Amino acid sequence: MPAVLLAALLVAGLRADPEKLAREYASAVEKLDEEHTRKPEAKTEEALAAKLPVAASRALEALIAAENDPELAGALARAGEAALDLARLEDFERVRARLAALDPAAAKSLGIALARPRFLARGTDGVEPEGLAAVADVFDLVLDAYGELFGITSFSKVPGKKLRLRVHLVAAIENPPHFAPQFPYHSEIDFPVIDARAFRSPTADGKFLFYGLCHELGHVVAMWGDPSKEEDHHAWAHYTGVAVVEYLSKSKADAPALAGVKDVQWRSLAQEREAIAKAGTKASTADRAGVLALLVGLHDAVGPKPIGAAIEGLSAAGKGTRVNRVRYYRLEELEAALLATPEGKKARREVSALFR
Repeated sequence: MPAVLLAALLVAGLRADPEKLAREYASAVEKLDEEHTRKPEAKTEEALAAKLPVAASRALEALIAAENDPELAGALARAGEAALDLARLEDFERVRARLAALDPAAAKSLGIALARPRFLARGTDGVEPEGLAAVADVFDLVLDAYGELFGITSFSKVPGKKLRLRVHLVAAIENPPHFAPQFPYHSEIDFPVIDARAFRSPTADGKFLFYGLCHELGHVVAMWGDPSKEEDHHAWAHYTGVAVVEYLSKSKADAPALAGVKDVQWRSLAQEREAIAKAGTKASTADRAGVLALLVGLHDAVGPKPIGAAIEGLSAAGKGTRVNRVRYYRLEELEAALLATPEGKKARREVSALFR
């Protein structure tokens, strides 16, 4: 065999295979997530990420250092997605920088990301770092409010995994924010915005993005019924949404993150209470209006903290159904759990009357 051909074959044999390297890294991430989901031991996602095998890290190093190749952009994008699955932001940033030099459009599609202790936020389709940070600052306050108002501090479906917030830039809000429960290892909220660099709500055409963020987190906390029958008729998330909007508008009125937020003028618990009274709506579990009246009645009878405590009690007792690890409960289970709280026992007659 000619020496030149032999040398070429040796070089080809040593050339990195981008797809193989990306697959090795992504498979290690998925295996780590699967093992943690079966037996959650890491208290934080940072601690879980630190368990990534050295071989996977070396594969990523080789991928980032690989020569230009038709498959390289796709392989880098796959590795970047995997890095986000484990909240390995350092890996993600290095992958993104290499991808930006190779294929700017692919890097824009991959997006940007930031990590906070309770969630990972990702911005795509042109969201700028300052815009992503603005949404993240608001989301931090919303998470705080769920803890302060309802006593609820656990949101992701797998202990130790961060909640995800996917922020994407659109020309106009055609689809509102929504809870995306299909991801296997974390809970995620899909969140459209129309400003790449700032956060304001409502939009000029009346889309309540701040309320939408508060509302969708209610779905993350609990779903009522099962996938075939939504017992609360969407009233639970609306109740938590307006309650949190009202709470933050009073308790954090001077917070810089909420400077562009005016949703409380149109979305508040006080307005819902007034509308229920004006319409003479009776508490029931028959339809959305009745369930909303039930929830507002419970809020006034026992307060929001016992409602949150009842839900956490159901979770701790293993009650309800898990669909892709999302928590589904029955409203009758909420009644029993609420009556087991000190406040529920004290207001037993009123609570029971509301459910009847």
